[in-house]
Amino acid sequence: MHALSEPPEPRSDVEPEFLAAMRHVAAPVAVVTTLVGRRPLGTTVSAFDSLSMRPAMMTVALQASSSLLSALRRGAPVGVNVLADDQITLAQRFAARVEDRFRGVPWQVDCGAPRLGGTHAWFALSVRDHVPGGDHVVVVCDVEAAEVASGRPLVHHDRRFGTIASS
Repeated sequence: MHALSEPPEPRSDVEPEFLAAMRHVAAPVAVVTTLVGRRPLGTTVSAFDSLSMRPAMMTVALQASSSLLSALRRGAPVGVNVLADDQITLAQRFAARVEDRFRGVPWQVDCGAPRLGGTHAWFALSVRDHVPGGDHVVVVCDVEAAEVASGRPLVHHDRRFGTIASS
């Protein structure tokens, strides 16, 4: 049995190499959404993933300063709208500092969260917990529903949007 010890201090000089390497990891692009009263909130992310199959769980990483994060209390409904390859403009809109990101964007409430039209996949989640992680917070969620459409997902790689080729 090993005793738990304090983790080593992180290297302060690794950030440039880390950022350069992460640019070369292709990642799916999603818009994470919730409602505050009747007001929809959302932001573009590429840091989301499955966590567990039994029970079905996912994680979403948000900047600690995110206004969306402050709305995600335990039990809050969350939508993960995985964008389709033709939704680059939507990815850019929800990543920009725009007052009303939803203006002119088709959406509906599904399982308590805003669901955008035309997405590649949809996950309805409920917040289980928050885990601090550096300048981000990992939001651990239970999966309430999931659905996939035909077509190809939008991916981000080397600071560009694209998609994957069918094999």
